[in-house]
Parts: sequence; structure tokens; C-alpha cells
Amino acid sequence: MDAELIKIGARVKQARLAKHLTQMQLAEAANISMSFLSNIENGRQSMNLRVLIAISNALNVSADWLIKDIPHSASMIAEEIENELSSCTPKEREAILQLVQLMKKSLVSLKESCEE
Repeated sequence: MDAELIKIGARVKQARLAKHLTQMQLAEAANISMSFLSNIENGRQSMNLRVLIAISNALNVSADWLIKDIPHSASMIAEEIENELSSCTPKEREAILQLVQLMKKSLVSLKESCEE
């Protein structure tokens, strides 16, 4: 099997699972068969541009990320964070926000100390 196809398939599967979708749900959304999707996820089959676009749209991820593992855009990260926060209480959300602010402050300090 082609190593690149395996990597792409793994990213498709990773994104599908992150969206809590079954193979059947993603296959229907992308208008492909479930067996074709399974073959893609397992690196046994390549896909054409139409299928790549349909899968990336259905998963709400960039085709770049599926192909090359380019890091998520800020909006994609914000969406993932929002999904995680949706099940939190207001107090939990506030605590998480405070932790994020502290981490950011620490990273800025660390960066500044490394530049000196």
C-alpha cells in the first residue's frame, strides 16, 4: 500500500471520529459508498478531486489538511474548542478561560526569555 494513501486515510478517519460520524453518515454526506470510504480510510484506494472536496466539505476540514496534514486554521480550532465547551457548565467555562489566559501569558514570557 502507498504510504501517502495510508496517511490521508488516517486523517479522514481522524476527522470523521472527531465529528462523531459513522462511516455510513460520512459516506452519505459525501455521496459515496461506505465500502469506498472504508477503502480510503484504510489506504487501499485513492480518491478523485470531486470525492476529496465532498469529504472535506462533509467533515468541515480543509482539503490541504487531508492531503498534507497542514495545521488546522484558527477557525477550525475555535470550532473544536466550542464543541468541547458546549457540554461545560458556566463555571467550568470560566475556569477553562482562565487556564487558557494563564497558558498564553506563560508562553509569551517563555518566548521573550528565549529571545534574550
